[in-house]
Amino acid sequence: MEQQKNSKIEAALDIAKEIIFFILFTAAMFAYCMLVLLIISFVASSFLHFSIEGIFITSILGTVALDVYYVVRRVKKRRRG
Repeated sequence: MEQQKNSKIEAALDIAKEIIFFILFTAAMFAYCMLVLLIISFVASSFLHFSIEGIFITSILGTVALDVYYVVRRVKKRRRG
């Protein structure tokens, strides 16, 4: 009985850790995408014109794509065992 209770608590903690890591991963990927796109826009400002809104939207799309990739990998890993 005690061991079953401990395993449920450990499972809940594992899920909480994964959720926190996912949120941190998402924030880091958004910051990385924004930084890279801002650097590209500064370097290419003489012949390409990017708006901050375009950079923001592109960063969001890149972050969502990476989040989907991360979630799919985690689901496949859990299914394998």
